Amino acid sequence: MPIQKIDKEELVKSALKVFKVKGYHKSSMADIAHECGLLKGSIYHYFASKEALMVEVLKYLRARYNKEVFTLAYNENLSPYKKLQTLSFLSEEIFLAETHGCFFTNIGLETVNVVDEFTAEIRGFFEDWVACLTHIFEAIMPHDEALLNAEQAVAEIEGAVMLMQIYKDHELLRRTHRFLLERYKDLQKVQEA
Repeated sequence: MPIQKIDKEELVKSALKVFKVKGYHKSSMADIAHECGLLKGSIYHYFASKEALMVEVLKYLRARYNKEVFTLAYNENLSPYKKLQTLSFLSEEIFLAETHGCFFTNIGLETVNVVDEFTAEIRGFFEDWVACLTHIFEAIMPHDEALLNAEQAVAEIEGAVMLMQIYKDHELLRRTHRFLLERYKDLQKVQEA
């Protein structure tokens, strides 16, 4: 028997699980209701549409990344290299545990030019990621160069995550992080010389 009440955040987390597995277009409100033990119509007490629910899922996940991952870039108790190393480790923990790759990339590719409401949150996630890496690179280079290196790093990591999914080879992501850390060390040496 379906439960009578559910917390809004619990509903968002349940929807996230369904969207991760099925994607946006193949997920139905019935699938989400089933995941959290509600009748389909009960979801509409919380969200007017599947689009509104997905926007909330994207906001929730973006806030979680900012709170639990990206904030490390601003931890003054860590050296810039240690920040990058820790972010790389967390990235591996997250992406190796995910069986479907990067949620923001998957939803972005699936809905680009179709569901405009998602674009701001997806773009914001990548801007947050680039900003935290830019902050780390700024310890050893000017802002414009740091920004280019951060954008390149995110592109390389996302590419590695995609290839890791295609080839079922986790070493692709690990190798990308090792290259990123070595590049940082090399850039740091150049700046110190």
